[in-house]
Amino acid sequence: MHVPENLQKAFGDEFQELIGALAAERGLIPDAGSTRSERFMARSVVPHVKKLSALFNREEVLDQKEAETARPAKAVKKEREALDRSETQAKGLDPYWKESSNPAHLRLAYFLYFMPSNLFRVASVWAELARLGFRWPENQNELRAIEFGAGPATGACGIAAAERFSPLGLPKSGSWALIEQDKAVLQLGCAWAEKYFPSGDRDWGIRPFHRKVDLTKGLLPRNAPSFNLWVMSYFLNEIWSDPAAAAKVLLDAWERHLTERGVVILVEPALKYQSRKLLQLRQELLLLAGRRGCDWLKILLPCLGHQECGALKADEDWCHEDVSWWRPPYFRIIDKMAGLDRRNLPFSYLVITRDSRPQEEILSALKQGATPCSLHRLVSPCHGVGQDLEFYLCGKEGKSRARFKEKLAGDLEGGLGRGDILADARIRGDSASKRVESVKKVVR
Repeated sequence: MHVPENLQKAFGDEFQELIGALAAERGLIPDAGSTRSERFMARSVVPHVKKLSALFNREEVLDQKEAETARPAKAVKKEREALDRSETQAKGLDPYWKESSNPAHLRLAYFLYFMPSNLFRVASVWAELARLGFRWPENQNELRAIEFGAGPATGACGIAAAERFSPLGLPKSGSWALIEQDKAVLQLGCAWAEKYFPSGDRDWGIRPFHRKVDLTKGLLPRNAPSFNLWVMSYFLNEIWSDPAAAAKVLLDAWERHLTERGVVILVEPALKYQSRKLLQLRQELLLLAGRRGCDWLKILLPCLGHQECGALKADEDWCHEDVSWWRPPYFRIIDKMAGLDRRNLPFSYLVITRDSRPQEEILSALKQGATPCSLHRLVSPCHGVGQDLEFYLCGKEGKSRARFKEKLAGDLEGGLGRGDILADARIRGDSASKRVESVKKVVR
């Protein structure tokens, strides 16, 4: 994934003034200038940021050594127990939110610190679609979008940010349905979206829905309208326990409520356990779509096909992205005081569309000549090993370690790096180790 520089730098003084003004209007801070006060941050924001960070970035729940040696039945039991503990931890935020001695400052900490970074993650996914040539359908001249677990409109504003700096051609008119179980946060999200949308010249309306999603009853009522954009940011991790069951609920909802050529964006934590759950969901969606004959389900990103997930083949592996940004000025103050560093933002994601066209037709930058080509994505940084560059590749045959002559890589404009896509590369070797002999095209 390569995020354009103008989007990386889109969260400077202008963004700080905007978020500070909204926080002051909502009575969360004394005045807009409070975001520049180290004293205020130290007393009213940083302690809650530390608490929330500990909850969101919880340690892995499986003991690795025991998991490696466990018998299959025992392993299944341990995974179930781990899942239960993980769910309990995820729900741990809810009582803290309600029982905090100062819930307003807790919401402020979330709004100032976690919202912008999650906003940028969603924006990065949208920018990746733009980089690979995706364009919004011309016949869909009105945006009908929905965000589940919207919080302070994080995903909706992420799309607005990316559309301003890396546009796909979204309509300037339309509406967002924001679904959130915390009423106060939902109200904050509506106010933030109303302030942020116009900064990108967007005339998008907002429809708030205060409710808790119950997967046993489906995501939406049967008589709900259809949407051409779905966003779920850090949502599924907190509500689902079984990827197969989640796949059924999601596919049922998309069959009824996702328009032709509509897009779904899922963003989840980069931690191994949560990331693997998202990969398992991907596999279950493909299996279920195959059984139902849903040829319209197309997984666009980060995978470059519907092959089995190479990361799931090894118990210790998982798949995540990592993007960098220029943090807002106040954000750097919080990082320094809290002992954190959010210059780089890891996450896992999936992009799905309801479109039966070939992937190369949907993502035009992947085209190579008149016929479909083989595609491989670099899913790790490159490391020098002797005269070679070593990295991990993922393609239709799965994920594998690969090498490429450093001299040949130097001849490519821009070299090679994580997120690059190789089109029609000549590769030899087995699943354990491959060598890239040559490549016709590199998509950056």
